[in-house]
Amino acid sequence: MQHERFGRKPIHLFVFTRQHLTWRYCTADCDLDIGGNIYLSAQIERGEIKQTVERAKDKLTITFSYLLDPAALEYPTTQLLGDNWFPNIPDDSVSVICMAYDAASGDPPMVEWMGIAIQPKFTNATIEMICEPTNGLSRARGQGMKWQRTCPKTPYSKGLRGCNLSREAFMVGGVVTSVTTAGITVAEFAGAPFSLGGGFVTWMRGDGLVQRRSITGHAGATVALLFGAADVPVGAVISAWPTCPRTWAACLARANTLNYGGSIYKPVKNPLDGVSMSWG
Repeated sequence: MQHERFGRKPIHLFVFTRQHLTWRYCTADCDLDIGGNIYLSAQIERGEIKQTVERAKDKLTITFSYLLDPAALEYPTTQLLGDNWFPNIPDDSVSVICMAYDAASGDPPMVEWMGIAIQPKFTNATIEMICEPTNGLSRARGQGMKWQRTCPKTPYSKGLRGCNLSREAFMVGGVVTSVTTAGITVAEFAGAPFSLGGGFVTWMRGDGLVQRRSITGHAGATVALLFGAADVPVGAVISAWPTCPRTWAACLARANTLNYGGSIYKPVKNPLDGVSMSWG
């Protein structure tokens, strides 16, 4: 882009995506229609983009307006975006694309950075969002499995090294009949074959977003949810899945020993010296 050669500052564009929902903003003083997409003028800015060998230094900070005051007379354009992290942080990821745009040149926007939002910091009037670059996430993968007695696999994960439990076979679904600040009641939960504690529930919000919440406790037809259940409407169709204790006995009860990832015959003590703190 030629604007930097002549001292012109580009317009910064931001695209945030969560599942099927997208929010678009720009640093221009008016809304922009670019390629049929509307970028709303907003009080939003980003820090300097870096690309180093250290992942921690490559994180990007995006600051945008957000009011915590429930009685504010007027809310900023980015209020709906900030609602993704308040009052509870989302269980799924929010992707971020940062672009530069020069309206005078007629060139399409140029992508400068891509990643996901990982950590919000609230003030009375703004959110400082720490974002992790996409290439940093790829470098963190592929750590490999460890030799241990318990199974290290994530329940319901798929693939050659996955747990491969069928989500459909263990799903317990029903309709929410009552809601408290701590949890919800669903009649079908009383007949769950395994405890739902440690598992998770999902339901669809009015905007079509699939909300996920971890289960912290299960007793009869009632489950307690992480962050509470004030936003779960009575009458909502909800699905729940139990977790797995990751032991051989639990895998045997679920008829999934073929995919067990632990080593049940691993010695409890190090056979070489018997004093290693990391053994067992």
